Amino acid sequence: MERNVKGLLGGALRPNDPRRFLIEAMIGAMNADGAVDQREMAVLEKLVANHWLLSGIGAAQSKTLIDLSHDAIRFAGSAIARAPAIAKGLPARIHRISAYGMAAEIAAADDVMHPGELSFLEALRIALRISPLESGQIINAARARQLQEFLDDRFLRVKNLIVVAAEVFALRALARGMANDDQRFKVRDFFHAIPDLQLTPDELDAELFRAFRRPRAPDAQVFGELARVAQSLPDPVDRYWMVVYTLVAEVPATVPSWRVIPFIGVMQAAFQITDTDMELAVVDALTFPAAMPRPG
Repeated sequence: MERNVKGLLGGALRPNDPRRFLIEAMIGAMNADGAVDQREMAVLEKLVANHWLLSGIGAAQSKTLIDLSHDAIRFAGSAIARAPAIAKGLPARIHRISAYGMAAEIAAADDVMHPGELSFLEALRIALRISPLESGQIINAARARQLQEFLDDRFLRVKNLIVVAAEVFALRALARGMANDDQRFKVRDFFHAIPDLQLTPDELDAELFRAFRRPRAPDAQVFGELARVAQSLPDPVDRYWMVVYTLVAEVPATVPSWRVIPFIGVMQAAFQITDTDMELAVVDALTFPAAMPRPG
C-alpha cells in the first residue's frame, strides 16, 4: 500500500502538485477556528515529515508549501473561501478523500472540533464531493486516531473499482466500433495518468485485456451491458466517479456539451445519474489536466 501511494505522490514537486493542496487542507483546518493549538502544530509537523502521502518533500520544500498555504488562505480571506481551490487542485478521488481526512485529523488534534473547524470541514466536503456518510466516517476515524487505517481501506476500495472501470471503457470502445488493441493501449495510457486507476503495468494490461476480450452475446446491447455493470455498484458515489472518468476521456472542449455525446447519454441512463449530478461531474472532469493522454 505505502509503495503504491508513493508512486502516486512521491518525488520532486511539480506545478499544481497535489501535495501542495493536501497541506493547504490541513492549514485550512488549523486556521479555521482563529487559533493555532500546539497539538495541531505537532500533528501537522508529524504528517508533513512522516506521512506516506507526503513522501519526497524535504524540510525546505515543506516550509515553502506551508507558507504558500498560509498566504493563499489570507489572500482569500478565510479557509472556507479556499475550499473550492483546494478541490480544484485535487481532481483524483483518492487525493480528495486523503485531503479531507488529513484536515479532519488536524481539527481533531486538540480533542475538540470547534464550530469554525466544522464549518471548514463542511465547506471542504462539499467542494471535494465527499458524501455526508463518508465524511462522517472520516471524522470518526480521525477522532479515534485510526485515520491511516481508514484511508488504507478506502484506497483499496477505489483500486478494486479498476476492474469495473476497465469494463466501462471496453464498452465505450465497443460502442464506438473501436474495440481493438490500439484503443486498449490508449486506454491503458489514460488509466495510468489518473491516480485512482493506476496499477502496475502488468496488472493494468491484464485487466484491460480481460475486459476488451470478454465474450459477449452477438446481440448484446451497450445499454444492457452498462446496466449490468451499474448493478455491481450499489454505492451512488462509485457510479458518479465512473461517469467522471468517462467524461475525462472526452476532449475537454466537448465535455460541457455532454448531452450530445452518445455514450455519455447511455451511461447516464444506465447508471441513473441525475442532470444535476452530471453537471457536477463535468466540473470535476475538467479539473483533470487538459494535456493528459486521452483514448479518443
